[in-house]
Amino acid sequence: MELSLNRSLPPELQIMPFQLRWIERIGLIGPRGRVYRFWLAIGWGTFVILFPKAVLGMGSSQLDAIIKGTAELLFEGNLFVAVGLLMLKLPLLKRLVHVMGEIFLQVTHDEQRLRRKDQCFELICVQNSKIDRFCKFYFIYCCFGPFVFCIPATVTNYVRYFGAGNESEQLQFELPMEQEFYGLSIRTNFAHYHLFMVLSLSAYAVCSYMSVIKVSTLLIMVKYSSLSYRLVAVGVRKLAHLPSLDGAAGGGTERKLTMMKEIVELHRKALEVTDLLENIINIPVAMQFLSCILFWCLTMFYVSTNINYNLFNVMILFWLSLIETFGYSYLGTELTREAQAVGRAIYELPWYEENAQLQRYYRLMIQRTQRETGITAAKFFVVGLDKFGKVINLSYSYYLVLKDVLGSL
Repeated sequence: MELSLNRSLPPELQIMPFQLRWIERIGLIGPRGRVYRFWLAIGWGTFVILFPKAVLGMGSSQLDAIIKGTAELLFEGNLFVAVGLLMLKLPLLKRLVHVMGEIFLQVTHDEQRLRRKDQCFELICVQNSKIDRFCKFYFIYCCFGPFVFCIPATVTNYVRYFGAGNESEQLQFELPMEQEFYGLSIRTNFAHYHLFMVLSLSAYAVCSYMSVIKVSTLLIMVKYSSLSYRLVAVGVRKLAHLPSLDGAAGGGTERKLTMMKEIVELHRKALEVTDLLENIINIPVAMQFLSCILFWCLTMFYVSTNINYNLFNVMILFWLSLIETFGYSYLGTELTREAQAVGRAIYELPWYEENAQLQRYYRLMIQRTQRETGITAAKFFVVGLDKFGKVINLSYSYYLVLKDVLGSL
């Protein structure tokens, strides 16, 4: 029911239409009978990738293969757990979309704004256009990911297989991911290898689908939260162009009071959006930062010791991880900055020229802006660009330690 408001908005004002469409197709929203699609996708990815890697092993005794497989397990495990947590938070996600819809309606309700000449309307349209371009870019990247992931290993294996001739030495097939697969000889048997590749390609497609849902949804929610504060700041600055209460006529007085009440309510909704966002995103963000430190550490070690076709696969996962972690950091900083901009906009108003009635609203807004606003990683720290730099430093430090330890063995 809470998504009905979003669907009733004009197309250019709708919140996350791309993400909600893909979430609906996998059965998480919409008719209850479709939820089996989600569990089928999760089950298939677990059956083909997670369970064999975590339980059956990597299928190789070489150190670089074990490190590569462990890094892949970290990446895929984090992805599936985060999507599962998002499923549990769907009621909060629906509420967030509903509140954002109310905000958009409030700032674009009168006739002139519907003519698309108002600053708020234009701001929303521009932001939605940028969001749409990013989502399509990320979707295309994830669509090609499974194929690019499999092509290098497949081409290399075919070249070796058909070029081997009558050589007596058994050919070892290279795999996109390091793992065993339920007792099949996927590294030496031609038929077993092709069966594994077909099943793996479908599982990688499931992972790409989950990545589209997880990454784009979480990042865009942060972006919309920042947008809500930007709309509040626009409304506050408009107050500066209205006459003060002492010098205004009765109509002007009522207009300013009405506008101030709308801004206070708009700010309340913006804070509610941030609270909902925090409840949805804090654990997935903490998992992302923790897994990134380990994943990047292992990736740097693998890259430093192996320059081959497997580097394509490693870099695909690396860029996915980098985009997501940097996105949280950059947008987290932006969210904090936009929330603080509301406080600065209020301080810049000549509040001392107003009467006590309006000053009470100013005081309420100022009190709200004094609290730290942003997204956290499981309440441990506020996510921002400074934390992204620390993640890179920690990853490199752990890489150096790992390299020294393994080098001394």
